[in-house]
Amino acid sequence: MTRTELHFHLLPEVDDGPADLDDAVGLARLAVADGTGLVTVTPHVRDLMAQGILGEVPARVREVQDALDAAGVPLEVRTGAELAYDDVASFDARTLDVIAQGPRDARWVLIEAPLFSARVDEFLAATAWVRAQGFGTLIGHPERCAPLMERPDAISAERAAGARLQVNASSLTGAHGEAERARGLALVRAGHVDVIASDAHRATRPPRLGEAVAVLGAHGIRGGEALVRDVPRALLEHGLGALPAARAA
Repeated sequence: MTRTELHFHLLPEVDDGPADLDDAVGLARLAVADGTGLVTVTPHVRDLMAQGILGEVPARVREVQDALDAAGVPLEVRTGAELAYDDVASFDARTLDVIAQGPRDARWVLIEAPLFSARVDEFLAATAWVRAQGFGTLIGHPERCAPLMERPDAISAERAAGARLQVNASSLTGAHGEAERARGLALVRAGHVDVIASDAHRATRPPRLGEAVAVLGAHGIRGGEALVRDVPRALLEHGLGALPAARAA
């Protein structure tokens, strides 16, 4: 089984991801070279809403898939998006489903931990609201949110409520700084991390799943490959309740 990405900015001309379709195809080639066979495309919701194109995402993802197929890039792409906590007020259950991932009976939403805000309580209220609409929550890059990481009670409460955590591969490799690297490693070591994803944007911010797995191994942390392969694929196919035994291997 190839690796699976659940947080990846591959959709061109919508956010700070690829500038055009050619750039998207080039980034997809890097993902394949990194051992990935499936990517969920997760543009920033705030940018989609600002341009009034939220409903166009499925069609735009199909356009990317057609371009990859034509270029002979063996990568499957699926629809998703990255929701910010302060965007939830614009959503209801119907519109959440447009950006959700997972099977029809177990849909879930990627919601990013805030990078530039200490409003942890507002973020936690947003994740709870999403779950109240009937969707699970996958929290993106919590290691990059220092105020959240300073609240172990909040992390534990999110886990108890059924949330899953996704750490950036780029954090584990040190691309965002030593503090983010240390926090990411601590989360993985504590068993709080379910998924590692690249959060790749362009060739200058490429996929790093292979590097991240190697970093975990160098720190004596086992099971890294499951976090980039078995678990993300299971979450797509079966929902957030699916944690394969391979994760502990």
